[in-house]
Amino acid sequence: MEPRRVAACLFALSLMVVSHQVVGQSATPELTTLDSHFPMQVPASKQAIEAQNEHVRTMLRLANGLIPMPELADPQPTIYGRREMDGYSIEKIYFESLPGFYVTGNLYRPEGATDAAPIVLSAHGHWTDGRFYDAGDKAARAAIAMGAERFESAAHNVIQARCVQFARMGCVVLNWDMVGHADSQQISIDRIHGFRTQAAEIENTADGWLLFSPQAESHLQSPMGLQTINTLQAVRVAQMLPGVDASRIAMTGASGGGTQTFVAAAIQPAITAAFPAVMVSTGMQGGCTCENACYLRIDGGNIHIASCIAPRWLGMTAADDWTRTMPTDGFPELQRVYELFGAKNRVSLAPAIHFRHNYNHVSRVACYAMLNKAFGLGLQEPILESDFQRLTAEELTVWDAEHPAPPAGLDFERKLLKAWHESTQRKLQLTLAVAEDKGAEFRDVAGPAVEAMVGYRPDEAAAKAEFDLASKQEINGSLVMTGDLTSAGDADKLPVYFNYPDQWNGNVTLVADVGGIAAVEKRLADPESEYAKLLASGTCIATCDLPAAEGDDEGTKQKLVRQDRLAACFTYGYNRALLLRRAKSLLTLAQFMRNHDRTPKQIQMDGLGEAGPIVAVAGAVAGPLVDGCRINRGDFRFQDVANIADANFVPGGARYLDLPGILALHAPRPLEVHGGAKGTFDATEAQYKKMGALGSLKFAVPKSADGQ
Repeated sequence: MEPRRVAACLFALSLMVVSHQVVGQSATPELTTLDSHFPMQVPASKQAIEAQNEHVRTMLRLANGLIPMPELADPQPTIYGRREMDGYSIEKIYFESLPGFYVTGNLYRPEGATDAAPIVLSAHGHWTDGRFYDAGDKAARAAIAMGAERFESAAHNVIQARCVQFARMGCVVLNWDMVGHADSQQISIDRIHGFRTQAAEIENTADGWLLFSPQAESHLQSPMGLQTINTLQAVRVAQMLPGVDASRIAMTGASGGGTQTFVAAAIQPAITAAFPAVMVSTGMQGGCTCENACYLRIDGGNIHIASCIAPRWLGMTAADDWTRTMPTDGFPELQRVYELFGAKNRVSLAPAIHFRHNYNHVSRVACYAMLNKAFGLGLQEPILESDFQRLTAEELTVWDAEHPAPPAGLDFERKLLKAWHESTQRKLQLTLAVAEDKGAEFRDVAGPAVEAMVGYRPDEAAAKAEFDLASKQEINGSLVMTGDLTSAGDADKLPVYFNYPDQWNGNVTLVADVGGIAAVEKRLADPESEYAKLLASGTCIATCDLPAAEGDDEGTKQKLVRQDRLAACFTYGYNRALLLRRAKSLLTLAQFMRNHDRTPKQIQMDGLGEAGPIVAVAGAVAGPLVDGCRINRGDFRFQDVANIADANFVPGGARYLDLPGILALHAPRPLEVHGGAKGTFDATEAQYKKMGALGSLKFAVPKSADGQ
């Protein structure tokens, strides 16, 4: 064969009807779990770490349902019941987070403060009932005996102990309840923290859906999202409280409270100092449903999230738990991050490996020292606690006859999620009406979110994928090649097939079929099929074996990390959904073709049968990689997927106005949709119309030209 001809076919990726025995099924990687190892490679420059941190923040906002931010309540707090104590005062406080959903807690103030004081936000973690916690006499005495605590009051309730000490140091303290603990009973502890499974007939009814349902997950509604919104509202309260210096806001918590702390501090720059205790590590990432959310740790673990706090103050502790390796695995990397910002003195780790999981006095002293430096308190170190009067649940509770507890239970949960969903959809609908020069519009809001879901970044479009040729032969005037593609930074191999006609016209049709290469070969073997005719007319046909659904023998389900707790976050907080990995495979193939030495004139992506939604998602983020798309299954809706293991389940798939919203992101490129009722694509049509491209949008009744 002429060298010129070989180069042409290698570039164009032609294919035809040849057995692809040499090409294996697309490999499915081992699932990552919350117990996997999450090391961090520190970039070489400040610019690079800033870019990495911004990507992690995008993933955090996505995971917590903050793109776009839902309509929040005005968090004007109700504060009452002041009680004067020894060197401080305590008040009761509650405020709204989402409308109708209340944050409950106590407010500590330093005695005799005249200037605006710093404020410490205290998240309690998995100490049962937090503010009301009582370790009991036996555990309290043991803590004192081993040197973990100095006083019985603190040994009984470590959360009250730190709040009292912060106030005695001159700080205001807002200590609030985790959802399901103490006064926060609108959604129970068993629902938020102990969820295992729920009957399909109750999780989505005419009155709305529940947390953990496929519908809630498809709209990115999660317990972690609720708690993060609570924290962000707590920051707003801190900023509006009289007598508070809003430029000095710290946050601390241990265990699950540590997770709340570093996640909130990574997202909210108003938090100027953070001290997450016994949580940041490269090991176990958080075992509770309240510490996990879909997408949260797909592109990095807790070290990566903590890195986003740089160059603000960050203090941590390690104990005889999953944080024990932090001194050598995790903390040195964070030190290098802070060095890049010229702020190495602002990051610290206090390892006390002889204690088990804790936020004891030894650990708290490290926190007091960090705050002393961060806020210039001028106190002599070490700062040690003195005894205090521990208050009971009856003395601290915010609910009484004059302040009755709000509605609670499953009916309330449904109403809350419905209102939360509707507020987000209203915001997105409004972006469709925004002129391109008048503020954030739909593609500015939904586009980056869907890119993050897929794991595709536009700046990767110029990267070169490597092609490992497995077979090459001429068949009926076409050059057919098979092999594997490997994209930059991705070890997984993608089996691909190219059928390049002798008289190539410069056009490529990338065919997506869940049956993979074999299914496309079968179509090409029929001379009357649409794709055989396209090939005969000079168009190159390309396809690939999409990642397999390995959750069952029928290929209809994806694997889940665990079956004993059917919460989507445990799987999809660490692994992308199958449909998204399939979309990424198509983008890898399109990227290879687009960036070849002999660039095609035009690349069209077709989604046949059940591959229609896959191409819808791939095309939404493809940008210049493809020139147009055709999809089947226009009637598909992510919200209708009824099982988190379904091959088509995608967390967040319905959030951005479902399939019509995802198709809107194709605008202004040509798009042809087969299937689906007329009038059900308002979002798609609105975006195409706004961009002056309504003529590029077509709806067809038959599912494809060859009836498929």
